[in-house]
Amino acid sequence: MYRILCDSYVLYDPRLPDLFVFEPDLTQKKNEPGELTFRIPKEHPYYGVIEKLKSRIKVYRDDTLIWVGRVIEDERDLYENRKVVLEGSLAFLLDSILRPFDIDGTAAEVWAHILTQHNAQINANQRLGLGTCDLAGSVSIATKDYLSAWQILKTSLLDQLGGYLIVRFDENENLILDYLADVPDTSTQRIEFGENLIDLVLSKSASETYTACVPLGAALKDIDPESESDARLTIESVNEGHDYLIDSALAAEYGVIFAPSGLTTWDAITDATILMNRGRDWLSGTGARFKQTIKLSAVDLHNADANVESFRFLDKVIVSCGSLCPEETYVLSELTIPLNNPASTGIVLGDSRPSLIGEEIQQNALVKNRIEMIEADYTTHGEIKEIVQEQITQNTSILQSAQQIIMIALEDYVRTQDFVALQNTVQTSFSIMAGTIEANFTETASRISTLNGETSQQFESVRSFIRLISSGIVIGKSTSAIKLKLENDVLYFFSGSEDSVTTDSAIAYFSSGKLYVNDVQVLTSLRIGGFAWVPESGNLNFKKITG
Repeated sequence: MYRILCDSYVLYDPRLPDLFVFEPDLTQKKNEPGELTFRIPKEHPYYGVIEKLKSRIKVYRDDTLIWVGRVIEDERDLYENRKVVLEGSLAFLLDSILRPFDIDGTAAEVWAHILTQHNAQINANQRLGLGTCDLAGSVSIATKDYLSAWQILKTSLLDQLGGYLIVRFDENENLILDYLADVPDTSTQRIEFGENLIDLVLSKSASETYTACVPLGAALKDIDPESESDARLTIESVNEGHDYLIDSALAAEYGVIFAPSGLTTWDAITDATILMNRGRDWLSGTGARFKQTIKLSAVDLHNADANVESFRFLDKVIVSCGSLCPEETYVLSELTIPLNNPASTGIVLGDSRPSLIGEEIQQNALVKNRIEMIEADYTTHGEIKEIVQEQITQNTSILQSAQQIIMIALEDYVRTQDFVALQNTVQTSFSIMAGTIEANFTETASRISTLNGETSQQFESVRSFIRLISSGIVIGKSTSAIKLKLENDVLYFFSGSEDSVTTDSAIAYFSSGKLYVNDVQVLTSLRIGGFAWVPESGNLNFKKITG
């Protein structure tokens, strides 16, 4: 279960129908701030508390804080519903400006300097506490421009050394930033074919694969105090007059592809032999590898069993999908969570094992055969007759925790035509909590129109509920300001909170066979026993009614 808070105000809690937002989606990506989006209806009790940049929005999984951000965009539609876009706390590093400086030191020293300078300039709620940095190696930085802490951190550390920026929270929910060479945790929940895997796309990209490079070391003037040359150390003197390295076998297979010089420049190396060895190691390792990622949809079994550990951003996850993807450990580098429907969580895994080009050649035949088997199965399977023309998906999930049992049944109906797509979503949830039993019925209608290359989408969502509480039964609907409450001997028509409704505050109520209401408008006639007030010829007559 996920919740959204704005400072101390609860914006979204699936257990409370009045605290509801539309399409709350949280996206987290490696070394990026991440993004949260949602639409909040005008009727929401805390509709007006959200302020751009000032408000701090928090996302909780159960009772654990997992994300903090701030509002950067706020749009309002014709019906005054607000679409809110937020950026994560890493974006706070854009708020400071570091003056030009020179520094030589370890990665941890440079990282600490950047973060300290940032924190000294901004307010307390924009600071990121100095956590752990375990990257090895030395870094030399000489800046001439006025840059943000994020720009320096990315260009001087992340782009050069790699690693992971991990935001965590202390016991007081203060932000702490770690910079680690590897992620520390491995999820105990695996992703396996036939268990919790829904869909998978395995990608291997050659866009960052190289068969040649020109290793560059420190500037000559930094090596020899008497030199004034800005030229860099090369391997020409120890490589038979050549300043480059080529993997001949791979170049013959794929062509000569030189790596950008920024990838093979090491400012700290002042010896040509060491530089050549570093270049060879880079070319045979990082340079000659495909970048491999897995994009998949998987059921988080934590939603069905609270004893199963949920997937967490930047966890290592063990994936086993048969011959198409043998068992391997990947980093969960991207996570997209529909907070109101966690069963549809999207996962992107990568950064575990870039595949060697040589391995790729050996695996091509096996992968091709596996793909052909899958395609054949889809072609001959009797239940698959059309693609994307008409689709009915049904997902049922059961969420359990110590406080509640929520059963959700979701049916999406999608019919696609040339220019119009209509989608109706009906979601029914049944919740059992201490002192409360509640049924929610939410219907969302979406009309997507495409004409002349332009696409527009209109939404209409209606939420109805029946709630059994200790004092009675409450019935309501999101499109109506009036709710109904049945107590032991009173039936109330009211607006506002059901906990505070009384005979004095109700719009109207029935009690002991009598109707109590402040104002009555009768459209045709009013009958009292054998008599009635009846309009006739522009007059109101009071007369006896027979029969």
